[in-house]
Amino acid sequence: MKIRMIKILSITLIAVTIMTGCTTATQRAQTSAASSDVTATDNIGTSGTQDTTDTADSTQSTSGTTTTLSSSEVVVDTEFTARDIEVGYEAASATSIVLDGSSIQVSGEGATAEGKVLTITKEGSYIVAGSLDDGQIIIDAGDKDKIQLILNGVSINCQSNAPIYIKNADKVFITLAEGTKNSLTDGSEYVQTDDNNVDGVIYSKADLTLNGSGTLSIQGSYKQGIVSKDDLIITGGTYEISAVKDALNGKDCVKIKDGSFTLNTTTGNGIQSKNSEDSTKGYVYISGGTINITNCKEGIEGTVIIIEDGTIVINATDDGLNAASASSSSTTTDTSQVISSMSTNTSSTNTSSTNTSGTNTSGTNTSSTDDIIIATATDDPIASSATVTSPDTGDDTTITRGPGGMKRGQAPAGEAPQGGFLPDDKGQGNFGGAGGGQFEVDENCYIRISGGTIIVNAQGDGIDSNGSLYVSGGTINVNGPTENNNGSLDYNGVAEITGGTVIVVGSAGMSQSFGETSTQCAILYNMDSAVAAGSTLTLADEDGNEVVSFTPNKQYQSIVISSPKLVQGENYTLTINN
Repeated sequence: MKIRMIKILSITLIAVTIMTGCTTATQRAQTSAASSDVTATDNIGTSGTQDTTDTADSTQSTSGTTTTLSSSEVVVDTEFTARDIEVGYEAASATSIVLDGSSIQVSGEGATAEGKVLTITKEGSYIVAGSLDDGQIIIDAGDKDKIQLILNGVSINCQSNAPIYIKNADKVFITLAEGTKNSLTDGSEYVQTDDNNVDGVIYSKADLTLNGSGTLSIQGSYKQGIVSKDDLIITGGTYEISAVKDALNGKDCVKIKDGSFTLNTTTGNGIQSKNSEDSTKGYVYISGGTINITNCKEGIEGTVIIIEDGTIVINATDDGLNAASASSSSTTTDTSQVISSMSTNTSSTNTSSTNTSGTNTSGTNTSSTDDIIIATATDDPIASSATVTSPDTGDDTTITRGPGGMKRGQAPAGEAPQGGFLPDDKGQGNFGGAGGGQFEVDENCYIRISGGTIIVNAQGDGIDSNGSLYVSGGTINVNGPTENNNGSLDYNGVAEITGGTVIVVGSAGMSQSFGETSTQCAILYNMDSAVAAGSTLTLADEDGNEVVSFTPNKQYQSIVISSPKLVQGENYTLTINN
């Protein structure tokens, strides 16, 4: 006998105005007899609120070169100077340096060679070519000196320290000459020659910019790949970096305008910026480039992370994107809401409840189909494992109501649980959180994504902010954790979406969606059990036109979808596999 189970959930959406009030939804369940298979079908509405401003952008300076949020002390400089971008140099007036295995030849001023160590002490341009075995380039210039170091086909190995050590200067520009291949390698142990604790293949105490159109390969066997104790700026070039610790590390900031990056770390992060001494610094800003972080602990970590453009692919053993202050780390604080104990109390609600939120089990390919209604009419409360957010209403979505009209998940006076939910053990559907987490908000931290393509595969949290998360554009796909102690989206403050296409999947134990200040619809859907890796999810409109589609590369139980194509009053169908 074939049984078809249909559950229809309709949500109130007030017209596109700014007002306050609750939204409601209804659930209807019916069965029909046939033969053989079981298919689950759900209609889910969406609801939420609209704000008149884009929170992340509202305090951007009129000059367009600095960005901050009113609650964050971090000042983000989004400008790249002409010299950051400029790759030209006067070869005739530059100092020429030839590396010849165990010796160094210098033609020009400002540099001296002693054995296999080249020392640059004056402002100017220096063209370096050749190979050096167990040698080093040291830049030790004046506080106001700007140095341009042109790598014109260089191979340097230094077993006991950094192959390029920038000890002092105002700013250093490393230019990768067009068409050249350059390589730098170190040893597994360093012998420190001063108190700077040098720990990277390229180590700089000054502001450092890398540009050009050549290729730079780095093998960091000791700790870091490229380190700057001030700004680290990259505007061009091809980089292949393998390191034990971080591939790119800038204490004050890491800024990327363009370039191609393949980053691999053993125990560190792909890109990191944190400053424990200055709370206004420690940010990552990306406005372009192709970044492939093939293996890392955290993909991109900073007190603030801003992504405006580019293609970023992250494969992380912990978090994909992590906004945390210098004194905290995602490995010690998880900001998601624990929801595995939340359930629908069927004895206290005024709706009939049939839990058909997912028929798939891990390792199977059973198909599931859910119909989504973004409705415009008021209906009854719902009892379901879907949490939905949409613009233009004045309150959080009402999931279901208990006696006396109390919102399901709203605690009576004196019984408010952490996370804003009221768990009980009498029902059977799990709810995901749409609000911030239960931990203290770090107001200095935030993630803002306004463009680009971001693909994350994370064993920890997919996108994790100890503060808030703002999405206004771009395409984001997250293959999140399979264990319930992490979440695909994890934030403490607010999560606001005003644009862009987001598909996030992962475990359901700590799932969160976008919050009430969003102006774009978002759907959080938690299934009863996980579906297998490779199970394609597709959201289509009532004419069968695809809105979004995604094939996760690992098992998942929770789905978050947001798209500008979602329209109020329209029907949508969510399918898994078939």
